[in-house]
Amino acid sequence: MSAADFYHQNAASERLAASKADLPNRRRQHEHSAERWEQMARDAEETERRTLINKAQKRASR
Repeated sequence: MSAADFYHQNAASERLAASKADLPNRRRQHEHSAERWEQMARDAEETERRTLINKAQKRASR
């Protein structure tokens, strides 16, 4: 499991918890947490993408 997958999984858990929360403040807390996990997932995906590009460029320059 990649870091991005892990973050997406946590975001989904937070979204589920938000859908089950009875209190508005608790729901918002879970939604904000899900948004942070989703941002970390996007960042991890971008890092993975850049890593692949860098590796390809190193191979091409040999």
